[in-house]
This record gives sequence, C-alpha cells and structure tokens, in this order.
Amino acid sequence: MTGKIISLLLAVLMLTGAFAAAGAETAGEGRTWYVYTENGKPLNVRILPEGEIVGKIACGEQVQVVSVQNDTWAEITFHYSHPENGEGDWPAYVNRRYLTDIEPGELQKLQEAEAVFFTGDPMTDINKEFASAQSVTPYEISIRPARVTGVVNMRWIPSETGAIIAQYKATEKLNVLKELTYFLMVQDPDTGDVGYIHRRYAVK
Repeated sequence: MTGKIISLLLAVLMLTGAFAAAGAETAGEGRTWYVYTENGKPLNVRILPEGEIVGKIACGEQVQVVSVQNDTWAEITFHYSHPENGEGDWPAYVNRRYLTDIEPGELQKLQEAEAVFFTGDPMTDINKEFASAQSVTPYEISIRPARVTGVVNMRWIPSETGAIIAQYKATEKLNVLKELTYFLMVQDPDTGDVGYIHRRYAVK
C-alpha cells in the first residue's frame, strides 16, 4: 500500500489547480500558486482570456493570482510588451487548471512523512487514519485531480483501496466535515453522500 501511495504522491508533479467556483470572487485570489502542467512544459500567458500569447511561465514557477474569472482564467501580473502600453508589468491571464498551491519543494516532505505514517497493513493504516480524525467547522473545498482531464474518487474509508462512492472533476465542490492526517471526510452538497478523499486532491 505504501508503494502505491508514494506513486500517487509523485502525481503531485502533475497536479492541476482548482480554485473555487465560477465568478469574480474565488478562493485563491491574492495567493501565491505554482505552475504544474501535465507534460512539464511551460504554461502560456495571454494578454486576455483566449487571447494572444505574450509569454510563458516554467513548470514549478511561482505566480501571484490577482483574481479568477469564469472558473477558468487566473489573472496575474506579468512583465511583457503590451501592444498599447509598452514594456512593463501588466495584467495577463493563465489557465487556472494548471496552478496548484503545493510548493515544488514540499513533495519530498510529503513522500517521507506519508511513507513513515503508513505501515503497509490496510487495517492498521485505516484505523490510524480514523483515530486521527478531528472535527472542524464545515468548509468548502474545490476538487483538484492529478490530471486536468482526470477525476478524484470519494471513497467509503480513508484509504486508496476503499470502495468508490462517487467521482468528481476539477473545480467541483465538496464540504469538509472532518480532517484526518492524510484524508478529509467530505460531503457532497448535492447528493448528501459522505466519504473520504485524499488531501492532495483538495484546494481550500
């Protein structure tokens, strides 16, 4: 089980960011995020959403998000030659699905901590997760799959081996009821289903 979990943690390198729901006001605004593309290539920076490409940001680089538009585009400040204003630091846009709040240097720490925590015995590991559960004031998270086109599984138990209750795409919303060491107990606000997802797939 430990090997499987560590392999899944490696997928963090391909994580795609998922801010909160559509609209101008979105969780993640005014925060530092990092570029993660599935193929490791640089992320295109555009003068407007769907507009002309004015530059690129390397995978793993830090960006400061100013705002999020229509659940798709993140506004940043980027240095480029604006066709009307000339050279300088101007508003620009990137696809927010390729942003994550996990700093590149945190990957090894996550791997090491989780490798120590999990014993490889499913029942022992599941019981350890259940025992670590802490009640919280419910809050909303957005789903962030390991791949842009992927899904995140809600499971019956806090384990990657647990039966799947439901699957969620990037930016879909769940409510957190309890926090465990590596998993979250969540509820689907639409169906009322309650289950568990790994913390790596959640963005506050």
